[in-house]
Amino acid sequence: MTNLKRIMVVFGLALLVACAGGLHQGSNAPAWTAHVSYDGRYLDILELREWSDPETGTKLMLRAESKAMTTVRISFRVLWYRADGQPVSTVLGKWQERTIESGQTVEIVQSAPGPEAVDYRFEITEK
Repeated sequence: MTNLKRIMVVFGLALLVACAGGLHQGSNAPAWTAHVSYDGRYLDILELREWSDPETGTKLMLRAESKAMTTVRISFRVLWYRADGQPVSTVLGKWQERTIESGQTVEIVQSAPGPEAVDYRFEITEK
């Protein structure tokens, strides 16, 4: 085998190992990624808590910190789902807006529309 072929084989194997390693990085993702849709760049989502209230159902608290150099405007909503995966129709799923100052940490608290809402998707967009 010539030196060029050896170099290409070694390079190919290194590339294969690097790509395979990248596939497993998703397992290191924070737990909140399963329930939060956010692809912006100015918020650092610190945590997402959920707890049950016997009368009203699930409650959520998302805590995030602004990494922006200026004020950031975001829109957010929570989409709620029944146990069978069907969406729960509610006015609580409408977009809400919030202004966050540079370096500020905010807490967004949301409540389920009732005990039938057992799953959710938190959506956040930057304006």
